[in-house]
Amino acid sequence: MDVAHPAIIAAVLGFIALAAVSDWRQRRIPNRLNLAAVIVGLTLQLCTAGSEGVLSGLLGIVAGLGVLLLPFLAGMVGGGDVKFVAAVGAFLGWETTLAGLAVGVMLGGVAGAVTLARHGRWGTAWRRVRTDLLCLSSGVRPTALKTTCVTETVPYGVCLAVGIAGYLAIALF
Repeated sequence: MDVAHPAIIAAVLGFIALAAVSDWRQRRIPNRLNLAAVIVGLTLQLCTAGSEGVLSGLLGIVAGLGVLLLPFLAGMVGGGDVKFVAAVGAFLGWETTLAGLAVGVMLGGVAGAVTLARHGRWGTAWRRVRTDLLCLSSGVRPTALKTTCVTETVPYGVCLAVGIAGYLAIALF
């Protein structure tokens, strides 16, 4: 990762913190926050790296949207999570966004597994995933992933935020 400008690092960490707190408290990341972050991210890219920075930010937005679009359509992540990662891409470009997203997805998987185990629903969830995979392989639209198998949800945006911020910290130091 190229070391980003300190203004970009400070702004993206502030955005990540706001989004994580919002997702933790309300289980949603507001569109206004995501849109403001995209505008700020692209503006900072323009001011610090010119047209190359804007292109990097636009590619980051596309990468964030692209990677989480299918999980969103399957009902596995919320729209706010998708827009959150796209907004992070405006600040960090596609490479850093995807690397941080990978860490966040792993953290989200661990959090989901712990939640399932705590509620004794691991077996039920596994059977539903198998059913959905069979449906997908048969060309039938799966529905099991969209059903709630636990009463407690995982604030996935928090996992993504921690993963992205953690990756950024490791990459910088």
